[in-house]
Amino acid sequence: MVLYRLGVQPNDYLHPFAPSLSIFIIEGLAVAIPVSIIAGLYHMKRTAAFAADASVATEANPYVYKTIGKEKEVFIPLWVLTVRGLAKILERQESLTTEDKTELEEVLNKANALLEGQYVGLPKKLGVRSFSITESDK
Repeated sequence: MVLYRLGVQPNDYLHPFAPSLSIFIIEGLAVAIPVSIIAGLYHMKRTAAFAADASVATEANPYVYKTIGKEKEVFIPLWVLTVRGLAKILERQESLTTEDKTELEEVLNKANALLEGQYVGLPKKLGVRSFSITESDK
C-alpha cells in the first residue's frame, strides 16, 4: 500500500499501468511469485542449502537405519552370499588376516541384524540406543 501511494499514484508515467491499488496488488503478485520461485530454486541448487536439507532429512528418516522391501528380500542376502564366497576364496589363498576376518564377521553380523529387522547405527532423532544380548539374557 505504501509503495502504491508513494511510488505509483503521484507519477503520471506509472499510473496507467496500475490505475488502482487492487490492480497494483494483482500485477505485483503476478511478478513476485515466479521471481520468488526462481530465486528459491537457484538458492537450493547453487548453495549448500540443498545438501544440508538432504542431510537433515536422511538423519531424521528412521528407515535409513533399517532395511525394508527389496533390500531385505534381495540385496542384503545377495551381498552376504557374495562376501561369504569371497571370504572362502581368501581363506584358501591364505591372504585373510585375523583382523580382516574379525572385521568381516562384524560386518556380516550387522547385515544379519538388518535382515532380522533391527537398527544398525543410531538414529539421532529417535533416540534409539544400541544394545547387545548376552548369553544370560537368552
